[in-house]
Amino acid sequence: MIKNRLAKVMAAFMALILILTTTGLTSVNRVSAADAEITKLVLSTDSLSLEIGDSSTLTATAIFSDGKSNNVTISTDWTSDNSSVASVYNGTITAKGEGTATIVAVYQGKSQAVNVKVTKKVKALTKDKQTLDLRTGQEESIALKAIYTDNTEENVSNIAEWTTSDSKVATVINGSVRALSAGTATITAKLGKQSVSVEVGVEVVRRIEMDHTKLSLLLNDEEKVILTATYPDGETKDVTADAVWSSSNEKVADAFKGKIVGYSAGTATITAEYGTKTTTLEVEVDKTRKLVASEQSLFMKMNESKQINLSAVYPDDTETDVTKNAVWTSSNEKVADVIDGKVYANASGSVTITAKYSNQTVEIPVDVEVARHLDIDKEELGLKVGGTHTFKVMAAFANGVTEDVTSKATWTSSEESVAYVTGGKLTAYKSGKTTVKASYGGKTVEVAVSVDIPTKVEMASKKGVVPVDGTLQANVIATYTDNREEVVTEKAEWSSSNEKVAEVSSKGLITGVATGKATITAKYNGKSYTMSVEVGLASGLQADVPMVALLSKETYQLKLTASDEHGNEQDVSNDATWKSSSARVADVKKGLITAYGSGKTNVTAEYGDQKVTIAVEVDVIERMEISKSALSLKTGDSVDLTLNVMLNDGSTRDVTNTAEWKTNSYKVAEASKGKVKAVGYGKAKITAKYGSKSVYVPVDVDTLKYLQTNEVSLTLKKGQTVKIAAEATYADGSEADVSKPALWTSSRITVATVKDGTIRATGKGKATITVSFAGKKSKVSLVVTE
Repeated sequence: MIKNRLAKVMAAFMALILILTTTGLTSVNRVSAADAEITKLVLSTDSLSLEIGDSSTLTATAIFSDGKSNNVTISTDWTSDNSSVASVYNGTITAKGEGTATIVAVYQGKSQAVNVKVTKKVKALTKDKQTLDLRTGQEESIALKAIYTDNTEENVSNIAEWTTSDSKVATVINGSVRALSAGTATITAKLGKQSVSVEVGVEVVRRIEMDHTKLSLLLNDEEKVILTATYPDGETKDVTADAVWSSSNEKVADAFKGKIVGYSAGTATITAEYGTKTTTLEVEVDKTRKLVASEQSLFMKMNESKQINLSAVYPDDTETDVTKNAVWTSSNEKVADVIDGKVYANASGSVTITAKYSNQTVEIPVDVEVARHLDIDKEELGLKVGGTHTFKVMAAFANGVTEDVTSKATWTSSEESVAYVTGGKLTAYKSGKTTVKASYGGKTVEVAVSVDIPTKVEMASKKGVVPVDGTLQANVIATYTDNREEVVTEKAEWSSSNEKVAEVSSKGLITGVATGKATITAKYNGKSYTMSVEVGLASGLQADVPMVALLSKETYQLKLTASDEHGNEQDVSNDATWKSSSARVADVKKGLITAYGSGKTNVTAEYGDQKVTIAVEVDVIERMEISKSALSLKTGDSVDLTLNVMLNDGSTRDVTNTAEWKTNSYKVAEASKGKVKAVGYGKAKITAKYGSKSVYVPVDVDTLKYLQTNEVSLTLKKGQTVKIAAEATYADGSEADVSKPALWTSSRITVATVKDGTIRATGKGKATITVSFAGKKSKVSLVVTE
């Protein structure tokens, strides 16, 4: 019965396998006839070393003719030519016995082989030395024995892998350790997966001492010091010639085998190192006359860093860079701190950076985003309850740069119950007034804010013409700072100065009674607003132009002419009621149009019962023209560009000084009010923008053909100096000596140093002197002999 159940289960299982196979639900690595052909088979390694019982898995990758690859490890046929040494299954190799075997992988006619070496498994390694204490030149051997898992033992000194942690201190070959120089090193032996280590000490001393603790030298003076080593057994030895000598400032003083030489004024720390011990000697060369900082003052942005270099000037007027030797302090590290002359801006404010070296002090004032002036986009603002406004605050800094600091400013509202502000965004909560303040970098700007309080109340028309027995509606308009208007006519008290000429109702309706003039008065919130009315006087109205085109801040005076029923004309520009459909674009008073912002508006003039409309365009530009289409300059050159705009009425304006000028690379060129100045090598694009239009001018600075030096190879003696020149040839064929502005570098400063083309040979050897300028390089080969 159990057999029957097992047969049924197996039948069901085979049926499931058949279904999965035929429906494609099983995943098998196959390549169909339509696929690309295999070009080669790649294994993850071509050789392998294992110990008996260990295993390692290889990966087989098929590379196809279309450049694609596929992991075919499971689909590959794996065989071993000596399965008693190493067997293989689906890429996993298992070490069986000592010897060598070759594993072959075959896939779609491509094959690859792996050589396998199998050794007995090492259970442990033992050594006959735990530590070694040697003197220079001494040798001593370490005997290494392996204990295998079958408990057999063998001397494996000659077959183990030996390494040293410091080949300058000691070397090892087949367990034989040779001491080379003072110090400590770890000798490690490895066989299989086991390893052992032996600590080696060479010339390990208890202490080293110099016969001087401080030394004062004149320029080019020298003095010999003696270095004595004391060993743990009390023995002493003169190790002056064997120690490693170094200087913290080789330009000031250096040491070789105990001989200290002073080269330039300043201080240096001479360090002697022998074995694991070091000792130092402070050396002072000459005295400092004054300190000179590379920056007299700094202006920095938040989180910016700038380097101040410090030079010491000595009595003989020589200078030495003492930036890293000076003591640097900040008067307020919260604003800016300093390390080795590099100033880090942390917070807005002013600080004094002080550098002390020798007996001299220099101070550098630093401003971090200290604003000289703040501008806000609104001087006053009106909102309705629930309304919002986002302010924009611009800061002008000491270096002339302006920046949007809205998000960085501190915002407050004097009446937060009326309106609340955060991050420059204001929200109105209830009717009332408040003062919004924005503070940044020690400066503050204020905005008077009113919520649902009119900033202006006026008659909709200051003058009107009414026929006899005719009527005219007068209105009082309350305007809020958000440009919202409200008609409050029925809330006002109305009266006429001459009811025999014109009468007015309680709702502002004027009725013409007889020919003449009268003044209509409306009282609202304790204030009076008037309107002059002419009864039966005007019949026609005309402006001198139908359309006006202006730039921002320009003005134009319109002339308005009224005619009566008999054809008589008079200038009523000052008497008419003027209104702009968008005061943001342009406003009008007594016919004088003043342009404020880009766009279009309609200016309307009303006189009596007549009305005329004039179209106004501000900064609506038909096209722009710039005086130069491209510029090629040298560093320091400048050129003036002129920018003209053509308006829709055919007029032309010079907007050079009012346009927005930008550069896409301040390191290459700067632009302001049409003046382009070349700053440094490269390419830049100067963009001029006015209104909605912009043009650009490509700029090339310091475009070189090539850079050459007057020498291509030199041979100098140690201590010798030579001056070489670098000459640049520009694209226009002109030439210039660029030795000073170019960057000079030495491939090995221990052989030679270079500054502004002056090469100084410092030690025997070879070096390459490279000069770089404006994207070009030139090299000089140098050999220094003793």
